[in-house]
Amino acid sequence: MMTINKRLGMESLLVTLLFTLGFMAWNVIQGMLMTLNHTPEMMNTDSSVMMLQSKVDFGSIARWDMTSILIAAVGFLLLAAAYYGLRSGIQRWTQRS
Repeated sequence: MMTINKRLGMESLLVTLLFTLGFMAWNVIQGMLMTLNHTPEMMNTDSSVMMLQSKVDFGSIARWDMTSILIAAVGFLLLAAAYYGLRSGIQRWTQRS
């Protein structure tokens, strides 16, 4: 019967959480840098507001319904399980050597 290493399980959840937060922080930093470096074109600015609106994309609106939350939670747990499996496999391999 397979036993679960609690320390490794907590490490897996923590590493997955830090990875997810790091990914989100990188997206925020990248957006901040893009906003900082954006220089709007000043020629013919009042000629067409519709053209300006179609050229600048501000992202999409994320709606968090139960399906989205469930998919995100399952993805998080699958990533944690993959990390756990990889780390436990490495531990078993190094103990045999």
